[in-house]
Amino acid sequence: MKKRSIVTMLVALALILSAVVPVMAEDVIKIGGIGVLSGDYALYGLAVKEGVDLYVKQVNEKGGILGKQVEVLWEDTEAQASKAILAYDKLSEEVVGLIGGVLSGESKALAEVSAEDGMPQISPSATAYDVTTDRPNVFRTCFLDPFQGNAIAKYMADQGSKKVAVLYDNATEYSKGLYDAFKARSEELGVEIIAAESAAYGDKDYKTQLTTIMNASPEAVFLPYYGADAAMILAQANELGLNVKFYGADGISDIVDYVADKSLLANLVYTDHFSTDADSQMAKDFVAAFQAEYGKMPTISFSATGYDAAVVLLSAIEKAGSTEKQAIVDAIKATDLTAVSGKITFDDHNDPIKSAFLLTFDAEGNKQYLTQVDP
Repeated sequence: MKKRSIVTMLVALALILSAVVPVMAEDVIKIGGIGVLSGDYALYGLAVKEGVDLYVKQVNEKGGILGKQVEVLWEDTEAQASKAILAYDKLSEEVVGLIGGVLSGESKALAEVSAEDGMPQISPSATAYDVTTDRPNVFRTCFLDPFQGNAIAKYMADQGSKKVAVLYDNATEYSKGLYDAFKARSEELGVEIIAAESAAYGDKDYKTQLTTIMNASPEAVFLPYYGADAAMILAQANELGLNVKFYGADGISDIVDYVADKSLLANLVYTDHFSTDADSQMAKDFVAAFQAEYGKMPTISFSATGYDAAVVLLSAIEKAGSTEKQAIVDAIKATDLTAVSGKITFDDHNDPIKSAFLLTFDAEGNKQYLTQVDP
């Protein structure tokens, strides 16, 4: 064969491959997953990832959406807002929608840049109110901090608590936001906050604040903390002899992993996005599938809200019949479906109208369902 003929064939082959590769790429719908996957808060991001990956796997096993398989491209923020933006810059040209961030700070940073492009974004776990404010492309599948704070204050009042205390982290938006909502609702209900103590992020010794609280003799104490910090607070409160009911929000759900004396948890009540004891068939199927896939229970509720975020996003793509950004955003806005954590529709602020679960623990650290609080 002449050299010129070989060159001609190679050129022709290159042209064929250049035409085929885009077609092959179009056979996969890519979505981005952005959130904290390493460091102190990784358990929340990994819980989200497990939920998302589970639903995507189920969808792909049934043939995908729009006749195509779905791929999730994950990026770790390490809980840093700046890295959330870098992750977006890396993925924005490849994906048709985002699930993330996980923490409120990284989610807001992500929302600022995604809003500029109209990129569909759904956070499974960012509970700060302003994450979706003035960002028509940004949604969430979790309830908000104001709703949690209101629900806890009302439940305390219903339980007969009239004089309460609060210990919160004054450097964390999550903790401060919950305290503000709780305080406002408590005032409306006639519940007096007789002690409000704060600590700096990263503190390990809370005995000074707890002593002040104990001297005020509250009937209950609100702890808007994540699990690891709340575990230290409960242990130190027990050492001081502060024996009252404690209340927390969704971030405290993993506390059982950090408490040596599980009996302390019997005095703790908290709000959560999901209960493994939920009655719906979809919830039961999710728990069974999660156990089969990962060999454990979905003890962190963000596995469920992550699953639901994937349900909402992929259902919207299917409904839109397109991967065009605005078509997907419009379909998300029109969402009306039953998901693992309950029925989901969106209000004018792009927040889900859904219920919260109140849970506690037995003396062995097993979660116990108490009641459901409706919006």
